[in-house]
Amino acid sequence: MRPRGARRPRDREPADRLVEFLGWFGGATMVEIFFNNFLDVVPQWGALGGGMLLYGVVSGVRRLRRRELPPPPKQPRGLPAPVEPLFGRDAEIAEVTGRAEEHRMVVVRGMAGSGTSALAVAAGWALVPDPERQHYVDLRGQNRGRPESARSVAERVLRALGRPLEAATSLEAAAQEVSTALRAPGHLLLLDNVSRWSQVGWLPRDAPESTMITAGTLDADVNDPVPGDVAVVRAGPLAPADVVALLRSLVPAERIDADPAATEELAARFLRMPGVAVGTGRWLAENPKVPIATLVTDLAKQGAHDLALRWLFGLQVERLSRAARRLLALLAHAPVAELGIDEIVALTGRPERDAGHVMEELCRHGLAEKVRESRFRVTDAARPAVRTPDGRGAKAWRRLAEHLADRADFFAGRLPEEDARGWFALEDRTLLQMLREYRPERGGGGPLWRIADALEVWFAFEQRVEERQETALALAKAASALGNQAVRANAELRLCLIALTRGDPGAAGRRLGRAERLLADPESWPAQLHLAHALTLLAKGDEYATVESSLVRYGQALPGGDATGQAVLWLDMAVLHVRWGQICDFQGRKEEARYLYEGAGDLLIRALGGAASAGDARVEAHVREILALVHWYRGQEDEALEGWARAAELHERSGDGRGRLRCQVHRAAALPERRCEEAAGLLRSALRRLPPTGVTTALANLHLARLDPAGAPERRGAGLAALAPWDGISEPLQVTELRRRLERLPSGS
Repeated sequence: MRPRGARRPRDREPADRLVEFLGWFGGATMVEIFFNNFLDVVPQWGALGGGMLLYGVVSGVRRLRRRELPPPPKQPRGLPAPVEPLFGRDAEIAEVTGRAEEHRMVVVRGMAGSGTSALAVAAGWALVPDPERQHYVDLRGQNRGRPESARSVAERVLRALGRPLEAATSLEAAAQEVSTALRAPGHLLLLDNVSRWSQVGWLPRDAPESTMITAGTLDADVNDPVPGDVAVVRAGPLAPADVVALLRSLVPAERIDADPAATEELAARFLRMPGVAVGTGRWLAENPKVPIATLVTDLAKQGAHDLALRWLFGLQVERLSRAARRLLALLAHAPVAELGIDEIVALTGRPERDAGHVMEELCRHGLAEKVRESRFRVTDAARPAVRTPDGRGAKAWRRLAEHLADRADFFAGRLPEEDARGWFALEDRTLLQMLREYRPERGGGGPLWRIADALEVWFAFEQRVEERQETALALAKAASALGNQAVRANAELRLCLIALTRGDPGAAGRRLGRAERLLADPESWPAQLHLAHALTLLAKGDEYATVESSLVRYGQALPGGDATGQAVLWLDMAVLHVRWGQICDFQGRKEEARYLYEGAGDLLIRALGGAASAGDARVEAHVREILALVHWYRGQEDEALEGWARAAELHERSGDGRGRLRCQVHRAAALPERRCEEAAGLLRSALRRLPPTGVTTALANLHLARLDPAGAPERRGAGLAALAPWDGISEPLQVTELRRRLERLPSGS
């Protein structure tokens, strides 16, 4: 008998039932559903190198400390304030504004120190004086030697424009979001400190009502040229007369008039770059007894131009106070390139007021500069003149690491609150660079492990799989360098689960094997390792008895009173029942399949109660998603469609874009034939945002091919490509059947 209120499902072959909603059961989606939720419960088992009791004690201490931390700084809006007066750039500003009317994208290009940022910002204010229509992204990041990738740039642009980050899964999708955001007339997007065209080449150039400016060195590369259809304005060296005018704004006029020939020689030979000219002018103002002619003679004695500039910056360093010299050395050799004033306070161990005065001194001499979001960095031209810090540097790095770990720990505990999201959006690259570069003495890695834990929670929250992998790889490298086996196992486990999320079960199995070898005794495995073992087995085959045993061990390893963890266990068991039921259905064992579906429904009701008692919207979203699938298999079509709509809403609210897309594919496949156009629209929309690999992507292509036979050859190729991670390894029967169905589609050849 069918359940009360049920209707007979549409007639389908058993194989259709097997692959109908396979997007849920490829392993990748299972891990992103279950393990990401578990991270919110116990994010730090290996990082602490001990058991759950120790984790609970440390967490309690941290909660007490969190109350003392100040709120994060607010991110400024619009463009930075223009430099006034800006000498010698009127013609270039006019050229930028003029070309912007024709090309919509203008590149302002120049050597480091030539003032491209000041020029671009001045032109931006002239084009769009309304800050509400200005969007600014500074790409000069925390790694001095490695420019940000195009994908990272896409994420930063989307955040600045207020668009969903899930679009950054592909540069094409990100470009579409940028086009949508700039469709309103009169908007400006300025990307500053661009070093390579490939960082910004993905940007659309079809927003006729808005303007884009990119500014920076855009290093010459025959493999990465600026296209010919992009307007380029070059910011060359200043004319000597403009340099003299700049010096007059900084140095008393009588000194310049006393020896105009020496001033002109100084300007023409050494000060054509605005940044150097400003620093030199300030030095001259603070050294009134040094004749300009003497400075020219001394610079000429240095020989090569770069050596002369290094000598000049050395003079400026000598004029610093002792505290300023020490701070300059710490900043120039810090693991990260930019620091805010609170981080500088942690670095120096001095009160904020004292640190602020020292930073003012460094900026006054042109040795450091204030950049966006109230950060400071040592100027690139000054770094060669700065000595390495003394032996107290190690203590300074440790204070900085502990400060960042405290902040990251605090805001990870506040997610998804707006202040926490804002802080991580501002600092996640700082944390990741610290994790990559800082190496304390052995036994001193605690702050790094805490930073890694917080980044894992943050990037999982934002569904940023690439950054999760970067974090786990950096954690593995740091743990290996410091000889911490437990943390290495933690990192390998995270890499295993990330590989499953990305639809690569082969890589997941290799990472899991490393984690198991690092923690050889199964009796000592933490709950996450049992869960990872179950999910990896399920992704690679149909060993249901072994999977069930691993899930039982997972439940036994959960700490007492863990309502969310228990809900996740019930959810896992329900998924196992449904997947087993699919196999029975496929093999004609209808009664056994019905029994398994009913058991799954009972487990899901219990999981729903657990999620509600824990107040966990993410777990609730996943439970409702699977419960809708059980409704569908039991013939309750309306309940299934309503359940997926509710689950999609919860996924959206909790920031899980991929979960929402999964529900979108489910709903499209379940819609009646009279709504085939609506279903096709849902599938096309989902495919624009889904990653290129994974069973959800393959399934969406299969369904769309059935609705649009003319496009079947293209969908066949895309669907088979999405299953590439299973090539050459064992795979579940569902994947095998999905592959067979795709191969039966017309190939077009």
